[in-house]
Amino acid sequence: MHNHVKNAPAGWKVKSSKKVYDHYYLQVHEDVLDLAGKDKVYIRARRPDYCTIVPFSSDGRILSIKSYRHLVDSWQVEVPSGYIDRGETARQAAVRELEEETGYRAMKMVHIASYTLDYSMFAQTGNVFAAYGIEKTGRQKLGRMEKIKLEFVSIEKVKAMLLKGKILNAASIVALYRALHYHESRK
Repeated sequence: MHNHVKNAPAGWKVKSSKKVYDHYYLQVHEDVLDLAGKDKVYIRARRPDYCTIVPFSSDGRILSIKSYRHLVDSWQVEVPSGYIDRGETARQAAVRELEEETGYRAMKMVHIASYTLDYSMFAQTGNVFAAYGIEKTGRQKLGRMEKIKLEFVSIEKVKAMLLKGKILNAASIVALYRALHYHESRK
């Protein structure tokens, strides 16, 4: 963040900024802001941008994953998602992540939306893709922390799970609502 902020309210300035934690997956900064004469310590963090993919099968189901999540010590229903590596576009990451997590490739990968998870503290952009013409390649390549089971779920069941709060992952929720809207408006 620069000492000069273009769109801030009158009298707001950044006095100082220092990085207090630095890891590939998370950088944390501590800024001191001058808010019209009064100092305010502002904590902000940066995480890598990511993509989330909603794969639609030719018979109109969604390829979901059940993923073990250490933080909540449970298996969670999600859709494929992953970080965008340095030098990679969001689309390239979506193609790579879909195949790594599921062993499927898509004939067509459509970018539907970008959003931020939390701009009050985190700088991070999520990208939503709908995948069509999916075919099994068998080339699943899971990381050591990735324990994944695949399941094709009907659109009706996915909608019911969303409404009942059975899907907890925010990136999956956003992606599913956006992709379902896109999918149904194509008809």
